[in-house]
Amino acid sequence: MRRKTAMFLCASMAIGLLAGCGGGAGGNTPSESKEDKSTESSDKESGEKVKLTFWKSPHSDREDDIWAGMIEDFNKENPHIEVEFLNVAWDSVVEKETAAFSAGSGPDISFQTEQFPLYAKNGYLLSLDDYAEDEKLAGYPESALEYCSQDGKLMGIPFVALNSVMFYNKDMFEEAGITQVPTTWEELRETAKKLTQDKDGNGETDQWGMMFEMDDYWQPLSYIIQAGADMWNKNLTNIGFNNDQGVEGLTFFDQLYHEDQVVLPLEKYTNRDEERAYFYNGEVAMFPQQIHYTNIIKEASDINLGAFALPQGPAGDEEHAKWNFANIGMLSISSQTKYPDEAWKFVEFITRPEVEKIYLSEVGFFSPQLATNDMMYEGDEIMAVAAEGIKKLQVSPASDYANAMLQNLKIMYENVARGEKSPADAVQSMYDSMKAISGE
Repeated sequence: MRRKTAMFLCASMAIGLLAGCGGGAGGNTPSESKEDKSTESSDKESGEKVKLTFWKSPHSDREDDIWAGMIEDFNKENPHIEVEFLNVAWDSVVEKETAAFSAGSGPDISFQTEQFPLYAKNGYLLSLDDYAEDEKLAGYPESALEYCSQDGKLMGIPFVALNSVMFYNKDMFEEAGITQVPTTWEELRETAKKLTQDKDGNGETDQWGMMFEMDDYWQPLSYIIQAGADMWNKNLTNIGFNNDQGVEGLTFFDQLYHEDQVVLPLEKYTNRDEERAYFYNGEVAMFPQQIHYTNIIKEASDINLGAFALPQGPAGDEEHAKWNFANIGMLSISSQTKYPDEAWKFVEFITRPEVEKIYLSEVGFFSPQLATNDMMYEGDEIMAVAAEGIKKLQVSPASDYANAMLQNLKIMYENVARGEKSPADAVQSMYDSMKAISGE
């Protein structure tokens, strides 16, 4: 398999979520050659429709409707194939997929992100090396194909790419006399201070410079990496930020909350909708989040929305200093499917640039294929900010201990945000928790 080489410079992440699957189910490579598969029909009765299942977690409130239209287009080209789409909630997808694969009844096709490495290691995913032609793969950067591979075998076709930006309320910036967006940590602190105000003069803050969603594991992590630390140790078994740089990054997060008091306090809300309402209603000025939140914000609010690149940190190298959470999602085929040829037809169809742009532009994503991105978002200043980051996207390796990482990140953030632990103690506590799980 020939792969096009490309350089991607800006750091991001893509890590494994799963903790312990059952035994393997089936091999992870097709038993027949590509040429044989193109001429032989699947093991089904003549004239009978092939039924495939496709599982994906939602990135839009209109997920079902979008896929219904795309599947209809696929069916017109492939009338002998019927695809059943199942919208699986994010908070249950790992549990449901693990159970299904372990029982030998996993979905024929699935959207995979962080959880794929252990699925691949357990033999649940089909290698696509014998399906994906060189011409198909030539449009993808090498880093995207490497992320979608396990032990040198391609386990999925890259489908979505995303990164993060700092959303901001343009009107609030103008009212505060701010004419330039911040580009460094110190500029971010000063900007947030100007935007944090007691608007009604009752002695209490009622407008904040920024907010973080505490259910979002990724955005506060940017400060840790931008200070010069790494996410993982060299064995990918524990955090790589149990050091001075990691503490420095988390200390900046702590300063925003407590010394500067520019972040919306956790006690002001009890759920994500309540928290987001502060931004939608013009009570919070800046909100770091993944780019596809553009559509979510625009649908929920009429604020004058803008975006800028995340301010860079003090690390000595650009890769760390400009770290920005990003990720790739891919379409994979189960090794358990009875109809790998037909499943590949669906994956190949959906990842055609002219087809995938339908989903991506509706949801607010980019594609790992730069040719697709050239078809979308012309004249959109917010998406243009993210597009620059996508061009420099670099995907980090996955880890078997990522699910533990995610859960412990949230605990660490909340301990600091609530003032329950110092940054140094919070980092050490997370390191100890990860060590108890991985042994390293």
